[in-house]
Amino acid sequence: MLLFIFFGHGGLQAQPETKAMQEEKAYNALNDHDYALAYNLFDKLYAKYPKNFDYKFKLGFCCLNYPEKKQRALEMFQEIRKENKSLEADYYLAWAYHINYKFDRAIGILDTIVQIVTKDEKKMDKEMFVNCKHILQNCKNGKLLIDNKVICEILNLGAPINTDEDQYVPAITTDESILFFTYRGKKSVGGKLNGNLEPDPIEGVYNEDVYVAYNNTDGTWSDPIEIPGINTPGNDAAIAVSPDGQTLFIFYSDAKNSGDILVSTLDGSKFSKPVALNKNINTDYWEGSCSISADGKTLYFASERPGGIGGRDIWVCEKVDGDWGSAKNLGPKINTEFDDDAPFIHPDGITLFFSSKGHSSIGGYDIMFSIKKDNEWLAPRNMGIPLNTTEDDRYYVINDEGSKGFFSSNRGSSGGLGMEDIYVVNPGILGEKPVIALLKGIVYGDDKPIEAKLQVTKLANKDTIGPFITNKESGKYLMALSPGFVYRLKVIAPGYEPIEEDLDVETLNTFMETVKNFYLYSPGKTPTVVITPTVATTKTTVTVPTKTIVTTPTVTPTETTVVVTETTVPTKTTAPTETVALTNTPCDGQPLPDFTPLKGKSLNDIQYYKQLLSMAGNYCAEGMIYKVQIGAYRKPQNFKYKNLRQFGQPEIIDYPDGITRFTQLQFKTLKEAEVQRQKSIAKGQTDAWIVAFVNGKRYTLEELIMLDYLGKAIN
Repeated sequence: MLLFIFFGHGGLQAQPETKAMQEEKAYNALNDHDYALAYNLFDKLYAKYPKNFDYKFKLGFCCLNYPEKKQRALEMFQEIRKENKSLEADYYLAWAYHINYKFDRAIGILDTIVQIVTKDEKKMDKEMFVNCKHILQNCKNGKLLIDNKVICEILNLGAPINTDEDQYVPAITTDESILFFTYRGKKSVGGKLNGNLEPDPIEGVYNEDVYVAYNNTDGTWSDPIEIPGINTPGNDAAIAVSPDGQTLFIFYSDAKNSGDILVSTLDGSKFSKPVALNKNINTDYWEGSCSISADGKTLYFASERPGGIGGRDIWVCEKVDGDWGSAKNLGPKINTEFDDDAPFIHPDGITLFFSSKGHSSIGGYDIMFSIKKDNEWLAPRNMGIPLNTTEDDRYYVINDEGSKGFFSSNRGSSGGLGMEDIYVVNPGILGEKPVIALLKGIVYGDDKPIEAKLQVTKLANKDTIGPFITNKESGKYLMALSPGFVYRLKVIAPGYEPIEEDLDVETLNTFMETVKNFYLYSPGKTPTVVITPTVATTKTTVTVPTKTIVTTPTVTPTETTVVVTETTVPTKTTAPTETVALTNTPCDGQPLPDFTPLKGKSLNDIQYYKQLLSMAGNYCAEGMIYKVQIGAYRKPQNFKYKNLRQFGQPEIIDYPDGITRFTQLQFKTLKEAEVQRQKSIAKGQTDAWIVAFVNGKRYTLEELIMLDYLGKAIN
């Protein structure tokens, strides 16, 4: 019978000291599950003592658990099987076939073992027999998944995130702007430490630390940095972040603590000292991964506490009076007799990702997902091959629109370095993409970013969400809202007049992201007219209609405007399409400027927009007018503009591209129109922008620039 327990090594006293020391290091590495180090040490021992069967077996076992060497595992156990004809040798050979995707060969061996041991249980260790049947099922699952291989792109995230050390457990803000992750290696706080967190360069291990990186504008990641005040000599791991990046969840363990979940909040630009969650979540047992819902009311977490279905289970807690209530097991639809870990609840609130050694796993942890329908979780689906491998694939998270996923794995393929690495996959979800409304922006107080509270209420049932708190330094907020409701947003900050708006996403059927800033003012404070370009986020698929209920004070006009009374009847016509040309007569008698520096430039860039106002802000011509566009929709019936009606009823025009556009008022010069645009922005319509009309034909400002303000005819 093969030796497969590694806690001792007899006869050390009889061996030369140099060999004993090397052997001791090898066994220590094996017992610490450091298979890469153990492989190197046993490889040297076996090379020097090739007749030592124990070294050969231990080397093969290391290969089974070290993905970079899994091909050698097959070679080693084919040789071992020739020397030692036993069920145990068959078991390890079948395991080697399994991790190398030779499922049919593994199944043939494992079926025979099951038949033999079923008749006589004494022929194999009970735990090994359980593993044998589990690997057999993994192989059968693998054959099915190979036949239905998923088409996707998987890339190692690479430098500067990944190194030849451990990086794992990615946690991203829902807009993918910030990445938190766990690192373990030479830079770990304290270096190699023993169980009492004392320096031990020989037998000590590196503990986990939390790192963060930021998404650059070109899509690359900044150099990772550790977060001050978070990392300690113990194990500190980033396990989850709230969708807006304001709340970070951390796993902590040391010699006296098997593992608890802690929380830290972002105070301006610094995270607070982590605080342990209450006893409904943390117990005397291991709790080590979690995910919080977008509304902040539900926490999913993994635990080894009693009362579960088997091994690690996923549990859920709800907020009760501001703290976490009693934990509830998610039940047999999600949990299995094997380990189920690493939950991630998407901001849509109904898509749950997790990693499982059960269900339809092909080996180790596989990434699964389930959808909640009628308040019940559907049967989990395997994310398939090549996302899942016969190694451990877990800690899966996806961005807001489901286009990209992040996970960590110890796989040797896809550019892996043999240790834990972080990977990115595109697309991020099988089937239909999540449907949410992602709203983000900045809250200003007297035209400066401030800390404010955004209270959100579903009008239908008065359920509250949040509240969401802006960053006190940047004023930024981010929230994800589920479709099917009309929400009331109330923006509150001490010393400022509040704002309330209704947000209608009742009929939303696709992902939507929009930028919306809020402007609060002190009582009696007149808003400052600030020249800012209209920002159209590249992810926006639908524009959010909003209805202002309580707004900021009215802007006092500084230039002449055309006033349309409330009783004006809105007109609705079909847009003209004929070609027009214009004879230019500058208002100030000056010739047209040279627009070459602005051609091809985006007016979303503030410097170019200011340059245009300076160059052509006072220019006018016969037949040319400017209007403030307040909305553009394919479903115009959803657009409400109560907050802007004091400026008059809009003109509504259906255009050939299928979009209905809403404009208000008309002006002779661009600067006059800009004054009105700022008034619309102050009333909450932050996506208001300016368009020009020449003899009834519509032009964007960029089009006018390219045509030298129609000094040329357009064909």
